[in-house]
Amino acid sequence: MSTNVLSQYFRYLPQLASEDASSFLRHLTHHSGFLATHILPLLAHIKTAREPYIAATFGTREASTCLQVFVWPAHATTTIHDHTSWGAYHCVAGSLLEERYIRLDDGFQPNRAHLRKGWQRIWRQEDGVSAVGAYEQGIHRVANPGRRAAISLHLYGARIGTFDGRDYDPTRDVVCDRLETDTTVLTGLSESLVCCE
Repeated sequence: MSTNVLSQYFRYLPQLASEDASSFLRHLTHHSGFLATHILPLLAHIKTAREPYIAATFGTREASTCLQVFVWPAHATTTIHDHTSWGAYHCVAGSLLEERYIRLDDGFQPNRAHLRKGWQRIWRQEDGVSAVGAYEQGIHRVANPGRRAAISLHLYGARIGTFDGRDYDPTRDVVCDRLETDTTVLTGLSESLVCCE
């Protein structure tokens, strides 16, 4: 795939639909120019962090589909969370552990959610794409279980509403909205748990 083809892919990004996400990510993860310029340099400068961080964003989640490059330092993990839109990711370096959860309650009680782990698996570059739906159709936690950094490409559909999604604490059956800007999470699970009680 040439640089010209890569430019065409990025022009197509705002209109990209969930059914095209797997194909888009598969092509991008095999584009030598993209890997050489956007992925390999990140491996030389991994920050120490308990959570993954976003190294690059293409597009804006508030208006359209966007692509984000996530860096996962050793043992970095997310909270159990969902998103307000569909999403898909492909691991391009290292490996990621994904746990999926099933919501058992009807969702009518504010700030409460009863979850059960549905499944878990390790994702590597050769394993392809993991896709989630919005809200209850995509409750998951993703972690780098290894001692080396991992990198993944994430596609998200346009955000529905103000919130980015919700964070869950299954040990207390608590769920809280998560407000995120392009650069930082404004209310994460730890802060919003206080607001929910």
